[in-house]
Amino acid sequence: MTDYKLISADSHVSEPTDLWVERVEKKYRDRAPRLMANPADPNGAYFYYEGYPLHPIGIGLGAGKSPEELAQFLTRGTYADARPGGWDPAERLKDNELDGVEADVLYTTLGFRLFWLKDAGLQQDCFRVYNDWLAAYCSYAPKRMAGLAMICLYDPKAGAQELERCAKRGLKGAMIWCSPPPDQPYSSAVYDPFWAAAQEIRMPVSLHSITGMGRESQWDFGDRYMRATVLSHEVERSFSVLIFSGVLDRFPELQIVSAENNCGWLPYYLQRMDRTFERGRYAAGFKIQLKPSEYFRRQMHCTYIDDYVGVANRHFVGVDRMMWSSDYPHQASTWPHSQDVVARDFKDASPEDRFKITRGNVAKLYGFAS
Repeated sequence: MTDYKLISADSHVSEPTDLWVERVEKKYRDRAPRLMANPADPNGAYFYYEGYPLHPIGIGLGAGKSPEELAQFLTRGTYADARPGGWDPAERLKDNELDGVEADVLYTTLGFRLFWLKDAGLQQDCFRVYNDWLAAYCSYAPKRMAGLAMICLYDPKAGAQELERCAKRGLKGAMIWCSPPPDQPYSSAVYDPFWAAAQEIRMPVSLHSITGMGRESQWDFGDRYMRATVLSHEVERSFSVLIFSGVLDRFPELQIVSAENNCGWLPYYLQRMDRTFERGRYAAGFKIQLKPSEYFRRQMHCTYIDDYVGVANRHFVGVDRMMWSSDYPHQASTWPHSQDVVARDFKDASPEDRFKITRGNVAKLYGFAS
């Protein structure tokens, strides 16, 4: 066990099941995301969001369950069987205490798939509702919870305004598409007002798994093994676009986070980007000023849950770029054994490396006391 408490760079809340039905604008009430019964499985709890099949919610509630228990829980789990810390901040602090965790960065659960909504107005209003609820949740213990807003970028200027509003409400960062719609790539200057706002108010921007328009995010639930094993490809594409298109040149203080895509893939990826740049810079007409890996080590970060390969290769990734996470209260969470997992992965690491990756880096990025 460490002699200090951990800080999780990627944990989650469990939204109230009636959040959007109760609070979106009246014109969207009939289309609002909600829990619904599934005729094919009357014993489970399913999430409805416009344009997609009903989705079982158990995956977002399975912390502490054994692999055997998860076999049924992933499709049959309900809020009645879940850790209440997902929606009750007082209970969250108790569960974190059991896990040796002092504070955490909070991402959505049900809201992930709302990034897939095609109606910009509906998405924007759903995100507004969530952001207000999350700000109230975090206000229970603002020194121990850093909430991340969900930002709709169909209109990046409106997204910049929502980002500024959320910062004033106490939220500490933002989530955007892990990969955007193909007709609105991150290389487009249309996003510049948003990048500029995030840089100016020092709000880190997260590309979290399952929030993208790419196939990796949107694999059918029955093909979860595909999403679990190729997930990083989507954020790799977005990182490459942000670097090679010059976004990080134009906004040198903008901070981008790869969330829940793990870290073990990064050494090879950084090596390939650098070689591509060095060998093809003149033929391809690359305009960027630094090597791709230098942008990564200046402006990019990655979170991981249980990735001993990533930890073992931390010096290739960059010790200052990695951030441990518990993923509480999701099924992949290390709760309530996070201290044991950290001890296992860092048994051959220096105390300085362990401290940075499990506390110091996230504290610096989101303003926690280190």
